Amino acid sequence: MKLISTNEAKCRDCYKCIRSCPVKSICIESGQAKTQLSAQVIEESCIHDGLCTLVCPQKAKVVINHIYDVKQLLLEQAVPVLASVAPSFPAMLPLADPAVLPSLLKQLGFSYAGQTAVGAELICAEHQRVPPPGPTISSACPVVVNLVERHYPHLIPYLSPLVSPMIAHGRLLKSEFPGSVVVFIGPCIAKKGEVLGSAVDYVLSFQEIWEWVEQEKIDVSKLSPGQFDGYQPGPARLFPTEGGQLRATALSTDLLDKDIQAVTGIDNCIELFENFTTAVPGRPLFMELLACNGGCLGGPCGVADGDIYARKTALLNFYSLPGKEPGDVQPPALPSANMYRTYQDRKNAVPVPTEEQVKSILALTDKFSPEDELNCGACGFNTCREKAVAVFQGNAESQMCIPYMRKRAESISNLVLRALPDGVIIIDDKFIIREINFAAREMFDCTRRVIGENIDVLINPANFKHVFQERKTIRVDTSKLSNGKITRQIIFPLKNSAVAIFTDITNEVRQQEELLLVKTETIDRAQGVIKKQMTVAQIIAGLLGETTAETKVQLSQLIKLMKE
Repeated sequence: MKLISTNEAKCRDCYKCIRSCPVKSICIESGQAKTQLSAQVIEESCIHDGLCTLVCPQKAKVVINHIYDVKQLLLEQAVPVLASVAPSFPAMLPLADPAVLPSLLKQLGFSYAGQTAVGAELICAEHQRVPPPGPTISSACPVVVNLVERHYPHLIPYLSPLVSPMIAHGRLLKSEFPGSVVVFIGPCIAKKGEVLGSAVDYVLSFQEIWEWVEQEKIDVSKLSPGQFDGYQPGPARLFPTEGGQLRATALSTDLLDKDIQAVTGIDNCIELFENFTTAVPGRPLFMELLACNGGCLGGPCGVADGDIYARKTALLNFYSLPGKEPGDVQPPALPSANMYRTYQDRKNAVPVPTEEQVKSILALTDKFSPEDELNCGACGFNTCREKAVAVFQGNAESQMCIPYMRKRAESISNLVLRALPDGVIIIDDKFIIREINFAAREMFDCTRRVIGENIDVLINPANFKHVFQERKTIRVDTSKLSNGKITRQIIFPLKNSAVAIFTDITNEVRQQEELLLVKTETIDRAQGVIKKQMTVAQIIAGLLGETTAETKVQLSQLIKLMKE
């Protein structure tokens, strides 16, 4: 299962995730229903920074969630479940007193609540013991590691060979508590994909933990402050913020020191990698890189309100409180073999189009010269050519060009308006004519330009006023224009406008009048004929009546004679 997937029912194909993705690891493809397009994460090149989950207005991006698995383990109580908490918790959880977190985790069922900063301290100690020979990129941030392995593999030799604090702490806990299950809790999505050799079994975000707390209806205000289990680390607790690793490693924190460099924000990290070369004189010996703006305090899974500066203040204030300094407990030890890792080139090989293929794809959206390439970024890609390459690779659609589609839609609508036999007039809420088609011009005998003028130059605006007031469609079966033409009208509201459709029924009305005249004359003539026919019938009836009477008398006399 993908670490970040898309809820196709919610996705509205707005391209916002593409625009936010620093490595354009989003493809537009038809979903399982095959009825609409949706934005899907390309797992092979995704660096798991989680920006797409933050910017999606429909919340269509779904992060893999193991909360159910952890709950089941706690319910079964077959093995001890240990929590490793990221040092950013004082600034990322909405706790009035962050010191209650150990008590909260124990109430949720964890048998042990330790600090991931212990692993950070182990990393710093190893770095001091075996300093790297040349320029080194910190490996504490999994997003930075993913960025190097999947997009800048030529920089792998410069990555620190040390594992991240989460992995170091996980391995320490596994060695101290054999058979246990380790659950990391922090603000990072990428940690969910960083599990190395089962050092950490599950990763839960601060958001997931807080949702769990709300489901259990735990009143955190009634919890007493507690202390984390195990060793209490020192400066390594400042790893989440800029310069924290430098300070914990006893390196210079002077921003003007040419031997160190602290960089936060994925765009800044990419810029550094784009221009990274040892040929540049004075390349820093150590580069602390954190993908989120402001370091881990800007992680995508925080719960507490406040900007990055407020979070940094909360972190520094909590760790500077009395009693928060580590005691004299001997720091734990971890075999050096468990402190190191290796990397691999995981760059996704994709086909590269030729120049002719790029031009042919650009031509699909009427881009035939460099001047036609707007590079507006509305499709999510930085340039039109970048989008054309994505189309070639099957990760985008040519119709994703919004200016082209708008131009095409306007062109089609204009063609429809021009071709309509009915007159169409569009006015704004100030009763100013904004559009009038050719049929309407002929219908109203327009001999000059009327766009921009008040509708009363053509027709009484009473019906339009009624539409704006009632926001309902009205129909007028017959309406006579000033030029004598008779129309049928439909006027309906459209946002801040009103649209009127006029159908010329002058000939129809005249035909109906002529037909009515013919019917009237026919009826009159028919009635005259009927009257005459009735007169003749009456005369004939009278004559027939007299003849019949005479005949009856004669025949009666004959019968009587025959009987006699």
